Amino acid sequence: MANIFKKVLKLLDERERKRLYMLFGAMTISALIEVAGIVSILPFLALITNPTLINDNRFLNWLYITLNFQSSNRFLIFIGIMVLLILIVSNILVILTMWGVSRFTNMRNFTIARRLLSRYLHQPYIFFLNKNTIELGKNILSEVTIVTSGVLIPLMQIISSGIIALFIFAMLMVVEPLLALSVMVILGVAYIFIYRIVKKKVSNIGKRRFNANIELHKAVYEAFGGIKQLKLLGFEEVFINRYSKPSSEYARDTATNQIISGTPRYIMEVVAIGGIISVVLYLLASARGFQDVLPIIGLFAFAAYRIMPALQNIYASITTMRFYVHGLDVLYRDMYAFEDKSYTPAYSKKKFPPLNLQKELRLEGITFSYPGTSKPVIDNLNIKIDSNTSVAFVGKTGVGKTTIADIILGLLRPCNGRMLVDGVEITDNNLSGWQKNLGYIPQDIYLLDDTVTRNIAFGVPDENIDMNIIKSTAQIANIHNFVTEELPNGYQTVVGERGIRLSGGQRQRIGIARALYHNPGVLVLDEATSALDGTTEKEVFEAINNISRTRTMIIIAHRLTTIRSCDVIYVLKYGKIVGQGKYEELMESNTEFRKMAKAHLLK
Repeated sequence: MANIFKKVLKLLDERERKRLYMLFGAMTISALIEVAGIVSILPFLALITNPTLINDNRFLNWLYITLNFQSSNRFLIFIGIMVLLILIVSNILVILTMWGVSRFTNMRNFTIARRLLSRYLHQPYIFFLNKNTIELGKNILSEVTIVTSGVLIPLMQIISSGIIALFIFAMLMVVEPLLALSVMVILGVAYIFIYRIVKKKVSNIGKRRFNANIELHKAVYEAFGGIKQLKLLGFEEVFINRYSKPSSEYARDTATNQIISGTPRYIMEVVAIGGIISVVLYLLASARGFQDVLPIIGLFAFAAYRIMPALQNIYASITTMRFYVHGLDVLYRDMYAFEDKSYTPAYSKKKFPPLNLQKELRLEGITFSYPGTSKPVIDNLNIKIDSNTSVAFVGKTGVGKTTIADIILGLLRPCNGRMLVDGVEITDNNLSGWQKNLGYIPQDIYLLDDTVTRNIAFGVPDENIDMNIIKSTAQIANIHNFVTEELPNGYQTVVGERGIRLSGGQRQRIGIARALYHNPGVLVLDEATSALDGTTEKEVFEAINNISRTRTMIIIAHRLTTIRSCDVIYVLKYGKIVGQGKYEELMESNTEFRKMAKAHLLK
């Protein structure tokens, strides 16, 4: 329990922890007033059974005389009204405390999810190469809510109900110590016994629920992500069945946990009724008068009415927490597993001005291996790229072309070596400045389910979008006429999820316009046209040639026809440069390049 509480506190920021402690104080005050309401029952019942207490009890006599009562019946009515008012105030405070707890816990859905999203997005690019993004999305959109409702809220309920139960037992100990101790031991032992029987089962089905939640999210995302192939092959039922198994398992495990959490209530109600009967028999057997026994019976009965829900709430909350605690462990791990500064960038993209390439970009002694592998993908790479030139990297699949592009983009950090811009080494302190000068056009352009404008300005707030820049970059990318003449709402046309309503060439040209929006000095094209047909590829490269004279172009190419006009072509093999020069020079001097050219012509 202490470990769970510690992890929950770590998920909260300092301000939220202060609010949590304030809620604890409110719970304590509410519990004290609730106990006062229960205690007030005792003198009221005693007065009903023995009105002479008005004269015998010093406090009651003082109150009777001070308030100038002339009738014991009116005094009894007054006491009854006061007891009722205390109970009303007690319940109002309970409601207010519940409101505070509910608001606090549910607002944590927002703050923890936002914090977790921020944590994920600020991880280096290599983090996402080793993670399933469906699982990350599930943690943010589903698991945070589940942990809030299944761990944080039950934890608050345990504390709230625990305070109430503790004060009620303390009050009963003052009135009737032996009897109160006996009741406390019997009820406590009963709940502990039940919990020890079910806790392993609850833990196991909780882990199973967590894994089932991952699988059902994967099934849904993968079904919609491959909807075209799915419809073509008629595999609807295959994916429905793939979803059904983890979904039904999730539902069964959740239902089992609810049954385990709720069933003891009915068992303990029988125990409570039996306990009240035992209290009555015990008090009657103690040779006391009925008028002495009745107030104590009434006190214990009303205390049972309050304490049984509290005890059941504690038990149900503990079992619920055990069921969902695996989700808490995962959120805690993902939130705090990357404390190392090598994983968390120590810079803000707003702090550093663009680092422009004026003369040359150098990669010196660059070596890179992906985590979990011993063989380097890039091995002691040394290259120089002059500004305002076009450079291409070619080679077979897996030789490290995209890895070089990612290193230049600052997405991957080399294991050895350094990258210099005009003699300035790129480090964490100036990386964001370098990235502000980069434009990136990948093979697969990711488009938002949004307007053409927002897709070109990608991530820029609406109030900061410059439509003049939008239109000028679209013209350079040869997409402006299509947008204005063929799309129903021009630049405000929604392109559909991942640009499904556009052709491949149109998506690629929007990607070019996006890369140009911030007017970068360096453009990196990573197989940007390899998925296009020859005609469309030619049109896209016409758009690229429009901008190649005023920018540094770094091209990762699969088709050699796209790099004929490059100033320098680097041939890669096994992570090393095995040739460099212009297209014609390599055709004459480099065997590896000739093989690639010949293979391309045979396709």
